Amino acid sequence: MQENNKFFLDELLFRQVHPTFIHNGRVSSQAFRPTPKDQKKLSINRGSKTTAEDCFKVYTIQRNLSSKGVWGVSVEETKTIPNLELLDDPLEDPISDPSHALIDFTEIKDAKAVGSKLAEKANFRGCLHSSPVSTRNELVPIILS
Repeated sequence: MQENNKFFLDELLFRQVHPTFIHNGRVSSQAFRPTPKDQKKLSINRGSKTTAEDCFKVYTIQRNLSSKGVWGVSVEETKTIPNLELLDDPLEDPISDPSHALIDFTEIKDAKAVGSKLAEKANFRGCLHSSPVSTRNELVPIILS
């Protein structure tokens, strides 16, 4: 592995959270575990290569996908879970995303339990970036005083 691909313990790993994965103001474990289409690998962005705001823009504007906001866990927090691996996975096509990486759940027996642990850490840290306007041009009501 090249030095610039090394994960540092204090590095944050950003996760886009779909609006349906927010319950009572908290991120659910669903946001931090792969779905069947993900082939046991969860997409994230590396804090050493981007910001929460920039990866939100790539995801919602360039890729035109839905996100309520960006939550994150640290590399150190993922390392406390046995058999959870991190993979550098920069994307080039169709949209360049050099900060893209994966949390590999291949060797995880109980993805729901691991997702719950990661969501707990992310909820403690709080939302790292969100937009006052929802994705896909849906307006959020603003109350003027």
